[in-house]
Amino acid sequence: MKKADLSINRQKQLVPVEGYSGAFAIVPPPPPRSIPSKTVSVEVIKAHEALGELKTSVKDLPNPDLVTRTLDRREAVRSSQIEGTHSDMDQLLTYEATGSEDGLPADVVVTMNYVKALEYGLAYVRNNSPVISCKLIKDLHGHLMSGVDYRGAAGEFREKQNWIGGGNIYQARFVPPPAASVGKCMADLEVFLGDIPGEADMYEVPIVVRMAIAHAQFETIHPFLDGNGRVGRLILPLMMAAEGYPPVYIAGYLKNNQREYYDALSGVQLRELWPEWIRFFATAVKESVAESVNTAIGLNSILGQWEEKISRLRLRSDSVIHKLPKYLVGTPVVSARQIEQSLGVSFPSANNALAKLAEIGILVNPKDQPRYRIFVAREIIDLLNKRP
Repeated sequence: MKKADLSINRQKQLVPVEGYSGAFAIVPPPPPRSIPSKTVSVEVIKAHEALGELKTSVKDLPNPDLVTRTLDRREAVRSSQIEGTHSDMDQLLTYEATGSEDGLPADVVVTMNYVKALEYGLAYVRNNSPVISCKLIKDLHGHLMSGVDYRGAAGEFREKQNWIGGGNIYQARFVPPPAASVGKCMADLEVFLGDIPGEADMYEVPIVVRMAIAHAQFETIHPFLDGNGRVGRLILPLMMAAEGYPPVYIAGYLKNNQREYYDALSGVQLRELWPEWIRFFATAVKESVAESVNTAIGLNSILGQWEEKISRLRLRSDSVIHKLPKYLVGTPVVSARQIEQSLGVSFPSANNALAKLAEIGILVNPKDQPRYRIFVAREIIDLLNKRP
């Protein structure tokens, strides 16, 4: 991190790093309460129009919870892949259905941890408190790092210096605040996250702008030794849920525009280029909303086609097979044991129903999982894997 790369204001925030002679870190001030609206108005307005459309679309969906469950898992895959994991949607769902890592990448556990952290966080802000606190952020990190190799204390802020990019601190692209300053920086961010504006004030500092500020500030602080990118992205749908919005998942856009994502974040970290970052972020929200709506429409279209196929079988209305289509939208890789436990039916009934769906082409039975008889709704997986 060269002093010449920093804005004048950032240069004033430099402090020496203990134990690294000649190295300096940035201790950022509290996050800005707002950004001059004229510089970002067009992109932010478009993003908020998209959020309004999302609210309407979700209300009209016959199965919003199932659709959300599926999108949660896609977000987990994409956000984890930004950090270099290799597990894909098929592998995550197979691991969830079987509970076994056999034949799967080792980092599938990391991706599953993301799902657990996301579900925990969404439940927390909906059922306990809409305030995203330092405690909740630590809990998210604890879920992410559960059962994986981590050189720090999972769920606790770091006690060592870290840096971003470069083989050592002197070659780093950016050096976050020293460990001794992390607590104060995160306390400032906690105040920002807890300051949810009233309805009249939301137009002055829209949710899209606050999400952008919160994410960039968190990544600037980098409070953990590892997992900062994932925790920083986890905070975003929680902010949406805390204010009554459906979750918006932007990891797909960020992954497809990863260089621009890192450059825009770096612009904030090194030169406090907030308008450029917010314009990028608002575009990410707009494009991600459009993808989510299209995916939801596609999922429900597939569901309708399945139900029409099953109706032609003329089976009894209380047959197990009639319960499966909606379940499969949210859980497109399943086993008979899973159906037995989730739907409260007998194992033979579950197995026969799955076999019948495979017979009429709704499910396939992969041959690469010989120890586990799993069934895959290929149409759902292909839709989720479709590049936006």
